[in-house]
Amino acid sequence: MRVPLHIVEARRESLRALIRTDGFLPVGEICRRLDISPATARRDLAAIAADGQITRTRGGALADYNTNFASHGERAHRARTAKSRIAATIARRLPTKGAVFLDAGTTVQAVARHLVTERRKRQLLVVTNSLPVATVLGGADGIELHVIGGTFLHRQAILLGAESARALDSWVFDAAVLGGEGMDAYGITNSHAEIAAFQIAVLAHARDLYFGLDASKLGRATPYRVTAWEGKFHLVTDAKANALAEAGIQLPVTRRIFAR
Repeated sequence: MRVPLHIVEARRESLRALIRTDGFLPVGEICRRLDISPATARRDLAAIAADGQITRTRGGALADYNTNFASHGERAHRARTAKSRIAATIARRLPTKGAVFLDAGTTVQAVARHLVTERRKRQLLVVTNSLPVATVLGGADGIELHVIGGTFLHRQAILLGAESARALDSWVFDAAVLGGEGMDAYGITNSHAEIAAFQIAVLAHARDLYFGLDASKLGRATPYRVTAWEGKFHLVTDAKANALAEAGIQLPVTRRIFAR
């Protein structure tokens, strides 16, 4: 029996609303909430994805993050000088030997460029889920590169998903470098649930942690918190000490590094 078009459209609008609310939904959960079969769920997902409103993943769907988030190229032109200073400061603090995780984002990509161009000799094993970072480091002397797989988010240029998080279980990092979209009185945030969850997983696998955030992120709070200020990490920023204080950020001096 053919289902009337208006019923199909109403069901798909409900599905859009669910994905926008949750950020990510697996097929099984879609079936449970809408009381539909897996085959119907996949047809609906394919139709919504064709409109560019979601990103299909293995076994589910992501919300319209790729549509709303500024592309990697767009973000690369923002605060370039500050990001370069932050990146240079972080690169100087990374070990010369051992395993390092490099996150996605333009500031972390700048860290990768410093690792390639600096004169210090390193023998590093670098793990990343960022294709721009991998492109910078591929073939660099003294760097053994590993790329974690997953679903490709084209505007962020990263590989992400459940398989990415599971892959972290194989690693213990001497240091990890992470980015963020906001820092307020309560901690560091990102705008997408899966990215924040992946970063939280990285925190559990690294001995030494660096967050590189430029002053434009100060006072901005995006929906998903990665860590509170009580976490064991260093903040590397070009934001001034008085600006941090005015934003209500209470961070011990030993964990606050000003980019130079």
